[in-house]
Order: sequence, then C-alpha cells, then structure tokens
Amino acid sequence: MMRPAEDRLFSWVLGLGPKSKYNLSSSGLSEPDLSSMGIDTSFESFAAEKVDHERKFAEAVADLYKVEPENILATNGGSEAIYLVYSALGNGRKAVVPLPNYGPMFAVPRALGMEVGNTIPTISDHGTIFGLTDPNNPTGRSLDTKTIETLTTSSRKKGATVFINETYREFTFSGFPGTHFARSPNLVVCSTMTKFYGLGRLRVGWVMADRNSIRRLLFAKWAVSGHDSEYSLWIATQVLRKRQRFVNRARRITSRNSRLVRMFLAETDGVSAELGPAPFCLVHYKGFQGSLALAKALFEKTGVLVAPGDFFGAPRAFRLCFTADERTLRGGLGALSDFLNEKSQRG
Repeated sequence: MMRPAEDRLFSWVLGLGPKSKYNLSSSGLSEPDLSSMGIDTSFESFAAEKVDHERKFAEAVADLYKVEPENILATNGGSEAIYLVYSALGNGRKAVVPLPNYGPMFAVPRALGMEVGNTIPTISDHGTIFGLTDPNNPTGRSLDTKTIETLTTSSRKKGATVFINETYREFTFSGFPGTHFARSPNLVVCSTMTKFYGLGRLRVGWVMADRNSIRRLLFAKWAVSGHDSEYSLWIATQVLRKRQRFVNRARRITSRNSRLVRMFLAETDGVSAELGPAPFCLVHYKGFQGSLALAKALFEKTGVLVAPGDFFGAPRAFRLCFTADERTLRGGLGALSDFLNEKSQRG
C-alpha cells in the first residue's frame, strides 16, 4: 500500500535520522543543556508550585508579543496548533496553501477532507483559510509584508482567515520576536518551542488569535487532547522568561553555520540557493533526477540526510538544514559537495 504524501517528511526524518552519518534534515536547533542556561528542571520544584501552568505560560507568551493572555492558546507542539486551526476555523472547507510550503500546512487540510488549492485567487471564497509560513519552510526566506497586508485586507472582506505559521520568525533576531497577528482581526498565527529553542521533546506550542477564535480553538482542543503537560509548560515558561540566553545561543550557532553553507554553495557545481533568516534553505540542482531519488542515492553513498523538495511541493530541489554542530555540518557539507560535483562532472 502506498504511504500517503502527508507523512513522508516525518517518516523520512524520523526513520533515517538515527541511521545517518550527517543529519542535515533537522530544521530545529539541538537540545540545549537547560541547567547551564539557568533553567530549573527538578520535578520536585515543579510539584511545589501550585499554580495554573497553562495560564502562566500564556502570560509569558503574551508578555513577549505584547498581546493579552486571552489571545494565547497553549498546544501540544506546533503540530496540534496546525491541526486545531484548520479543523476549528476552516469553515469554508477550502484551504489555499502556496507552494513550496511546510508539509503539514497542506497535508492537514487534505486529511480533514478540505479542498486544497496552491494558488492565491484574486477573489477568495467565503470561509477560505490561507496557510502560509513566515519565514517560509523550506526556502528559509521571509514573506513580503505588503503581500500579507493585501491578503489580509481582501480576505477579511470575504470572511476568510489568514493563518501564518511563525515558527521560525525568532531567527530574524529583530529584538523581541515580531508577529503578524496585530495586522488584522482575521489573522491567526502559531509557533512552537521546538525549533528556535531546541525543545522539541517538551511538545509545547501555541496559537495566537482573537478571543472568539481562541474560544473555538479551545473547544476543539478539549475534544482532541484536553490538556497540555504542566511540567513541560513550567519549563517552557522559565525559558521564555530567560529568553535572551537562548537568543544568544541561536545567534551564535546560525551565524557560524550560515558561513559554512555559503562556502558550500560557492564550491559546489550546479546548485543555487538564497539564504534567509531561518536555519535552512532550498537548494536547487541541475539535472532531471527527482529529488527523492537524489536524496536516497546521497544517503546510501555518503550517509548525508537532506529532505527531498518533493515533500514541500518543490521538485528538483532539497531542503538543507544547518542546525547541526560544527563538526557534523562541516563533514556533511563536504560529503554533499563531493557527491554533487561528481554527478555534475558525469553530466
């Protein structure tokens, strides 16, 4: 039986990641040593705090983005956030998700039985939900703010919703993390502790929306997962309160690794990519071999793991992530460059 397209990225990364010699498919920073960052992980300390941890986490996110806690809904990671938004707010049963894009942004509405298009129409239907990522995944580049303003204005008149996954916006290092949320009442955003903070195992994310939408999302959440891990929320709240330490870490890693990727692009034949603020880019290559076949051959020969562009709606390209430690990244980029240069010479 053919595996549905929706789970290809997760199966690829989770299935081959542990077997890879150089994992360049992970789009989030590695897990930090929380103790060295001043974060208390003692379960006894957690248990001693008799507070509403969901409320405390919502307050921490609200403080960060200069919004009200009532605009925040904590979720079990970014995946639940995406599912809840499409399921609870996709009233028109139609989604428009421009490609390339993060797989779940178009896979989830398909799984829900929604009609999914990939071209933003001049006039949107009532109830349509537009799914975007900013910075874009897999290109790593930021979206044009004027385009977003135009889309939110036109869609609001038609009763449509604009949904932006802002998971990687903190990598823009723009002081406090900016958000598109305040641009329009019909704009909903989500983010997660997984990528910038490297805390994927906490499974903590959030949705930011107007109060009426938050209530609808909360009712849907009660039916899906009910409640988040209070222990995870407790740790995540501490991290947000000491955010600058994690900002410094992320800046140091991405600055160093971006230089290595630029060297790789300059030294490798037949490839092109434009780096944006996110710690990955979409590398286009010459030739007619499909991205899945190329990625498989690369993995089998070199142990380098990248994500095929086909998983994002981008054929003849692959997503290259540069979140790994320096030794892994140098080794992986060297093996990847040798592999592509050899293929280029063979024609």
